[in-house]
Amino acid sequence: MKDEVQRGVLVVGHGSRRAAANVDVREAAVRIGERGGFVLVEPAFLEIEHPNIAEGFARLVQRGARDITVHPYFLSPGRHTRGDIPVEVSEAASRHPGINCRITEPLSAHPLVIEASVERIFESIHLETYDNAPGALHLSQVRYRAERGTVYLVGAGPGDPGLLTLKALALLESCDTLVYDYLVNPELLSHVNASAERIYVGKVGGGRHTPQRQINHLLVQHARAGKRVVRLKGGDPFLFGRGGEEAEALVDAGIPFEVVPGISSALAVPAYAGIPLTHRGMSSSVAVITGARGGDGAYESGAVTHLASADTVVVLMGVAHLREIAKELVNSGRSAETPAAVIRWGTYNGQQTVKGTLGTIAEEAECAGMRAPAVIIIGEVVRLRERLNWFEQNLSVVGEEELEATMAVAC
Repeated sequence: MKDEVQRGVLVVGHGSRRAAANVDVREAAVRIGERGGFVLVEPAFLEIEHPNIAEGFARLVQRGARDITVHPYFLSPGRHTRGDIPVEVSEAASRHPGINCRITEPLSAHPLVIEASVERIFESIHLETYDNAPGALHLSQVRYRAERGTVYLVGAGPGDPGLLTLKALALLESCDTLVYDYLVNPELLSHVNASAERIYVGKVGGGRHTPQRQINHLLVQHARAGKRVVRLKGGDPFLFGRGGEEAEALVDAGIPFEVVPGISSALAVPAYAGIPLTHRGMSSSVAVITGARGGDGAYESGAVTHLASADTVVVLMGVAHLREIAKELVNSGRSAETPAAVIRWGTYNGQQTVKGTLGTIAEEAECAGMRAPAVIIIGEVVRLRERLNWFEQNLSVVGEEELEATMAVAC
């Protein structure tokens, strides 16, 4: 009995501005404790909400836990459970010597989760609400279907599932093999047939890394086996997505392929932050650049010098080198007072935005704990966010309404 009391469970949810989503994680922690007979259980959140992982971990230690199991509650199997969470847990554990800890495998592919998903699908079909709706569009009417032996380089968009194209959705529903990336929203995987093989090949900074050569080999291998292969990539496959390299490998191997463009984070994330990239009288030119060199992720000195004259500069994968980027733009002639913004997890409910100027943005971002994935926007158009910030304002309103509803029920 004594050993059982010393075991703790940390249930980690994503964290959202939507109060009901955070309440769901807390309630799940309680139910997990009751159902599993765990005495020491605490909820924690990866983003936005508190307690964070370090705080939840500390609470369990204070309550007497000496062996802690961290359970990601319906978080991305690639982006979070193999990327963010191991880093956060390792840092938390380092503050409490002698505490043993582990992280459970993600729930996404567990047989019972798949079974529950199928049950929900059949419930929905039996209701026939959608089928009977006037003018409802059925994907079966859209003639997009994956062909055997063909590879489809598909853009998944920036994160919001609603930004996926109809063609991309139809290909996901009809593929045999899915090869997907770190930045693909896990909600999109629900469109893939349960019998399809899913292969995660994400590249996570400081975490697991799948060499590009191995990815190319996988695409060729599965296509030659007669599979319908979808290569699902965050954003657009041909904008800093290495889609061109994969297309070249397929050409060299004689494998037929198609490219299905996706909405790039370079376009969508500023829009969701209320920042138009162009605006009459304010910006008529846009430059998009990567802030990290391919291969080692280092910053390449001089990379933005020739882009300093663009009215709006968008930097992808550059938050780790923000200080160098800002300094280089100022040295190239841009005013230190030029407005700048950093947007993390753009188009997701957990979207965070930090504003400043070229002279202050690096410090502002560091103080806010901004890290990848993030998009940097530099230019006068950033000023328009004050008036056009539609997405985060809507999240705040919805969050307040849900919190009021929750409090009303509690009372």
